[in-house]
This record gives sequence, structure tokens and C-alpha cells, in this order.
Amino acid sequence: MARYFYYFVTLSMLINAILFVPRILMDDRYDGAILSMVLGPLIGGVFMYLFTGSMLKFRGQGLPEIMKQSLPKAISVPLLLVMGSASFISGALVLINYAFIVSRYLNTETPMYVLLILFVIVVSFGAMQSSKTVLYITELTMILSLPLLLFSIFKAYTNQNMNYDQVRAMIDYAWILPSWKSLSVSTYAVTGYISLSILNRVFTGSQSFKHRWSIPFLGLSILFTAFFVPIGILGTDGVNDYIFTWVSTADGVRMKYAFIERVVYIFLLIYLGISYLFALITWHVGSEMLSGCLSKNQPNTSEVNSVLPHVISCTVFAIGTVIVGNMLGEDDLFSVSTNWMMIRSPLDIFVVLTVYFLSNRRKAL
Repeated sequence: MARYFYYFVTLSMLINAILFVPRILMDDRYDGAILSMVLGPLIGGVFMYLFTGSMLKFRGQGLPEIMKQSLPKAISVPLLLVMGSASFISGALVLINYAFIVSRYLNTETPMYVLLILFVIVVSFGAMQSSKTVLYITELTMILSLPLLLFSIFKAYTNQNMNYDQVRAMIDYAWILPSWKSLSVSTYAVTGYISLSILNRVFTGSQSFKHRWSIPFLGLSILFTAFFVPIGILGTDGVNDYIFTWVSTADGVRMKYAFIERVVYIFLLIYLGISYLFALITWHVGSEMLSGCLSKNQPNTSEVNSVLPHVISCTVFAIGTVIVGNMLGEDDLFSVSTNWMMIRSPLDIFVVLTVYFLSNRRKAL
């Protein structure tokens, strides 16, 4: 079962590194973005160790149960409301982002709100399933997507348009101290471990997450790929001309002897599945957090008291996603995403430290 944990972490790295990180970090490519990509995974790795080690002390329990046992209701309920809403917002931003990509590159005539309605219906249905079902969907999607994604990245690295001189030119800016924006974005890319706050319920037996030390290095390699490949193909100054940097990068890669010449179509298909999966997991976690505020809630059951809060929370945030997504422009989306990551990073740190404190308190008792 421990393999699912690595699915969550890898998924978070991929979705953030391709959809958000390139565009946001490109703005700071001369102002500390490179050093932030080194420090971000290391900082995230420290908090990942603290969080996973603490959650393993509460086998078979999610964060709502842990907080109900350890904290007064006046504290636990507001915390769960904030954390659940934050998880919903993370998934909503990915759905809105991908809807913009589909509207621009695949189906230019379909209104934005129609795409978002279709996305939120499918994601809401998946998010209301049991945690075990979510795990099985995660494994199936990752097994199908990762080989194609790795092949696409390989084609990008070996592409004849890949100019490594452009990449080497960025070394001059490697030691510039990063801004809070760059550091929070780089750290956010390795926060997939937060999904364990709910899905830890499934880990009921004796579990251990081996090789956790490799996660920061995996995050570093993914961030570097997401950052330097577009620079090598589009140029150090040319990357500034594109909104969806990696989609434009994939559009510049060709497969001469394949039945699909343009890699961008494979890339968009892969990220359709990965975006859906990320939104499904974050909305599942969010709905479980919000449902956990109710004293009579029984997780992973078919009782009305358990199902109804999921339906209500997913419906409310689905409507909000459609309304907000239809109001935002492309530049607005990245501005909102940047500000959200700058807010979300302290929130994740607070969650990790809270769980760490509760686990030590339990041990002391």
C-alpha cells in the first residue's frame, strides 16, 4: 500500500511542475528561480518527513479523527474548514487551468463554462467515491500516463531544437537569492504528501515509507526539467512570449517516424488524465475534511449522514469553480495561482507542525 503514497507525491510534482511552475518561475528566471528550485524540494522534504512520520503513528486514521480526539471542537472545526476549502481550491485551479488549455489548443469554439461544467461533473462524481476507489483510480491512471509522459520528456531532451547553450547561459543566475514567490512555488510542487491526511485511513496495517530520501531529488529533477527544457527549446527570452510554456514547448517537438507527428497531442492527452486525477484526489480530500466537521459523519460509508455532506461540498465548489473560471482571464489565472501558492505554503507548514505536535503529545500520554 505504501506505493500509493509515492503516486500522490509524484502526481503533485508533475501537475504543478508543468501547469504552474514554468510560467511563474520564468518570470523570476533572472531573480533567484534556479536557487529556489534547489531549496524548495529540500524544505518540502523536511516537512514531508515530519508529516509522514507523524501520520504513521495514527494508523487507519485521518486528520478529522485525529483532531477530534486531540483538540477542542472550537479549534478542530475551523481548522478542518480551512484545510478542506484549501484542498478544493487547489483542485479547482488545476481544472480552470486545463480548461484554458483545451479552449485554446483543442476546442476553440466551446465556451469556457461548458468545458468547466463537464470537468466538475466528472471530478465531483469521482471525489465522492470511497478512499479505496480513489487509490485504485490513482494507480491505474499513473500506470497508463507515466510511460507516455517519460517518452515525451525524452523526445524533448533529444529534440534537435534543444539548445543547451541557452541552458548553460542561465548558470550565471544560479546563486541569486530567491523571492518568497519563487520559493513558495518550488516548495508547493512537492506537497503531495498532504493527501495522506485523509488517505491514511486506508493504511491500516504495519506500514513504512522506504526511500523517502529520494523524493526531494525526484522533485528537483522534475522542476529542473520543467524549467530548463522550455528555455532550451524556446530560448531564454522567447519563453516570456508564451502563457502555457510547456504546451508551446511540446508543440515544438516532432516525431518523424511515429503515427502522431506532433508530441503536443500526446502531451495534452496525458495531462487530461493527470489533471483529472489531481482534482479528484484534492476534492476527495477536501470533501472528507469538510464532512469531518460533523460529529455524526462516518467516513467511507453509504449512510445519508455521510454521503450528503460530500454531495453538498462538491456541488458548492463545483458551482464556484465554473463561476470563477468563467470570470478569469489567462493572466488573471496565473496571478491568482501565484498568490494562492504564497498563501498555501504557510498553511501546509502549519498543518505539518500541528500533526507533529499531536503525534508527540500522543506518544507522551
